[in-house]
Amino acid sequence: MLAQAASLFFLLDSATSHMILNTPYPYNYQHSTPLVQVSPLGNLPFPCQGLSTIEQTTTLTAGSTQFVNFTGGAQHGGGSCAFSMTYEYPPPADKSKWKTIYTLIGGCPVSAVGNLPAAAPDAQGRADSPHCGNDSGVECVRQFEVPIPKDMPSGNATFAWTWYNAMGNRELYMSCAPVQVAGGSEDTTFFDTLPEIFVANIPGECVTAEGILNIPNPGQYGRVLQEPTAGAEGNCPKVDGVPVFEDDGPTSPDPSVSISTSTSTSPAKVSSTSVVAVPSGFTTVTTSKASSASPPASTMASAPPANTGSPSGGSETALDGCADGAVVCLTPGFFGICDGEQVVPQPLAAGTACRDGAIGYAK
Repeated sequence: MLAQAASLFFLLDSATSHMILNTPYPYNYQHSTPLVQVSPLGNLPFPCQGLSTIEQTTTLTAGSTQFVNFTGGAQHGGGSCAFSMTYEYPPPADKSKWKTIYTLIGGCPVSAVGNLPAAAPDAQGRADSPHCGNDSGVECVRQFEVPIPKDMPSGNATFAWTWYNAMGNRELYMSCAPVQVAGGSEDTTFFDTLPEIFVANIPGECVTAEGILNIPNPGQYGRVLQEPTAGAEGNCPKVDGVPVFEDDGPTSPDPSVSISTSTSTSPAKVSSTSVVAVPSGFTTVTTSKASSASPPASTMASAPPANTGSPSGGSETALDGCADGAVVCLTPGFFGICDGEQVVPQPLAAGTACRDGAIGYAK
């Protein structure tokens, strides 16, 4: 089923699919030629797609966090991301000049079973998908607060996001933003101790496999949002064990979406969901986690309730014996999450289906 889902990704127009960083404000974002693309590196050069035209500079305060957000219409089931910086300009092709400051294993930029629904491209030709408005929602684009170490050198720099997608072609995505670090160190002593950026899936580098990549040498700061997939390192260096990051301590990965090359499907952990309208025309899905265990099979409805019409998002459907947090399969194309004995129908993401109380790839 993974291969079937992955094949759908190749049908998407590369000019409008995939993901880019939109905050902090990247190089060549709106008014410069060429514009930053949502496409992976490869035909576009490392680093930063070869782009370095400054339209706007973001100030990062050492010892605080930087809000990070994304734009794009093909999320490839999420994956693992890293955030790196360099103080050279234009951004150098020498990897040793880039240092990783924060790593996310899994759950970046989404925790999803595939691609999310995408709207028509914007004026720059970029599609977008529903946003979570937080760093833990599922089936929506997440946002993150990335810590800026207090001993980072002050001065002009480039902030980069690199992403290893979980599904589809073996690719490396990279977006870069011009920044100015304020309130930091006057020397590079701390910066020089940080790990070099990890680069793969471009000519001359190693190649990963599908799944959640356990990024080699991730540094001491980050989070584990999903369990790494065994073998996802491909022919790149293998990492033994799950990282324990300094700022978070031991973590419990979120199993809400399992990326696997096997055909077996485990029920997804579910959350109670509220939907808030945002100006873009999409919805922001905010979630509060339910029990970490999946609902017992006996509480999961495998057939839709009696219904004389097509569900529409926002209208509640009564369902006797509906356990809080259970996934309910409704009429084709819709699912619901139990809240008391009410279910709010919601449309399924493209390419997915609801079967036996769980959401997976459509056959």
